[in-house]
Amino acid sequence: MAKTIAGSKTRAVQVKGKKRGESENGNVVKEAGPNFDAIEASAGFRDLMKKKKAFLIPAITLFLGLYLLFNFVISYTDWLDNPFIGDISWVWVFAFGLFAMTWILVTVYMKRAEKFDEMATKTLKEFNYDKEENR
Repeated sequence: MAKTIAGSKTRAVQVKGKKRGESENGNVVKEAGPNFDAIEASAGFRDLMKKKKAFLIPAITLFLGLYLLFNFVISYTDWLDNPFIGDISWVWVFAFGLFAMTWILVTVYMKRAEKFDEMATKTLKEFNYDKEENR
């Protein structure tokens, strides 16, 4: 339902069965929304995306690489069949290591996500976009 008026995107918002900005005769007055093109072109947004990619690409590569390596190693080799301690073989150590890696990556991502959210909020405030106000 977005149309452009003077280069900015507009939208009508439904509130309590009536659209915000609707006149008594039922005509809808559309309000201007945030200029997402300007936000995307801003230095703050580019910095946010650069930092997110710098974290996510290596983390995803590590995560998928180790999980795929585990399946390959247990299917096509006997490297992990050797005993680690007593009757516990290396396959158990590797498998539990994958669980530990998953929890560690989730914890690290949650900490980083707080910083990413702060950066996103700061960038949106530069463009006078308040999430609560524009719902």
